Amino acid sequence: MTAHSPEAAPIDLPKQPGTLRRLMQDRPAWVDRTIAGCYLLGSTGLALLGALVPDGTGGAPESSIPPYLLFPQLLLLLLLVAVTFTALLLRRRYPLTGLIAVLVVTGIAPSDMLPAAGATVAIVILLYSVPVYRSVRAGWVGYGLSVVASFLSVPALRQEPPADLFSPDGLITFAITSGLLMLIPVMVGINAGNRRRYTEAIIDRAHQLARERDQLARLAVAEERSRIAREMHDIVAHSVSVMVMLSEGAARAAQIEPAEAARAMEQSAETGRAALAEMRRLIGALRDPGTASEPAAEYEPAPGIDALPELIEGFRAAGLTVELVLQGKPSGAEDQGRELAIYRTVQEALTNTLRHAGRGASATVLVDERNGLVRITDDGGTPGQTAPMTGVGSGQGLVGLAERVRVFGGELEHGPTDSGGWQVTATLPPAGAKEGRHD
Repeated sequence: MTAHSPEAAPIDLPKQPGTLRRLMQDRPAWVDRTIAGCYLLGSTGLALLGALVPDGTGGAPESSIPPYLLFPQLLLLLLLVAVTFTALLLRRRYPLTGLIAVLVVTGIAPSDMLPAAGATVAIVILLYSVPVYRSVRAGWVGYGLSVVASFLSVPALRQEPPADLFSPDGLITFAITSGLLMLIPVMVGINAGNRRRYTEAIIDRAHQLARERDQLARLAVAEERSRIAREMHDIVAHSVSVMVMLSEGAARAAQIEPAEAARAMEQSAETGRAALAEMRRLIGALRDPGTASEPAAEYEPAPGIDALPELIEGFRAAGLTVELVLQGKPSGAEDQGRELAIYRTVQEALTNTLRHAGRGASATVLVDERNGLVRITDDGGTPGQTAPMTGVGSGQGLVGLAERVRVFGGELEHGPTDSGGWQVTATLPPAGAKEGRHD
């Protein structure tokens, strides 16, 4: 198993098709500045054209305007250009507000002012921008306001008396024509906006899935680390406790019974070698397959109920008097994980007995496969005897054991007995039952 950082696997999103489209997608501010700049140049050109070219009556346009109105008209022209330029520059952030502002200034501007034609083009761009950058509903609101504004600004409405509404030049014909023309950018904007929002939703969902994937990976790593920590604790705690007791016994018997001392030391060395081999297999499973410099780990089946007699013999050799009672047989298919939980329960309980009750203590191990009961009871050792290894444990053995039992839908109980000993009881569902299991 090789650990990979979540950042090492980013989301591989497809690129936008077309170089120009990608450029516009990556630099939206430059696009808006270009559009606003083109409008400013066009409006300046139209203003100069209106000031220099005669109006067809033989004189300049300003000759028909009283001198005292030239300056207010210039201010109105500057206001029209400034408002429209700002609306185009901020069309992504305030599209509907910009459209309303442009409609207002074009409504109060004279119809013969040439820069007003540039504002009409700006209205078309803003009609497209509202449904793209706001919503479809806002797009229809902007469309309705634009139709009303165009209806109010036609010259026939200002005639006295009003012109024939149903003539080719009437108001209704003009309104219908304007409405149909302004409907085109609105429909294009609605289509583009829906596609944009749909794409953003897909990308956001992809990022959410990536974050969930990374979270699940971290949870899996944390769970695996917790499992390995429990296994390492069970292996080390059991092996070290047995080795300490065997070494103490060998030290006492060295002068009196050298042969027994030598046998105890051999058993201690064998326990150490077995623990090292088991830890090597456990750690080797976390590494990559074997290479030329490091061979692959040798895998063996996890210990189960069949390995309990050998486990009990190891504790007996360390000085405990242990009685093993096996009742019933597995009623379902063999579950190695469940049997490992039973094995570790017996191992942890007897290790605590050896650590706190010491040599000479008696314990009874009951494994009843008929109802999934595992019970380990000890007598607490010789009364008044000081616990030989008090304070050596980490205090996490029973906590990890309870978590291991809960994985299979079981419960763990432990506490002192009335006779002064200690009892550990694990209740697991029968073999093959999956109802209470939490994976």
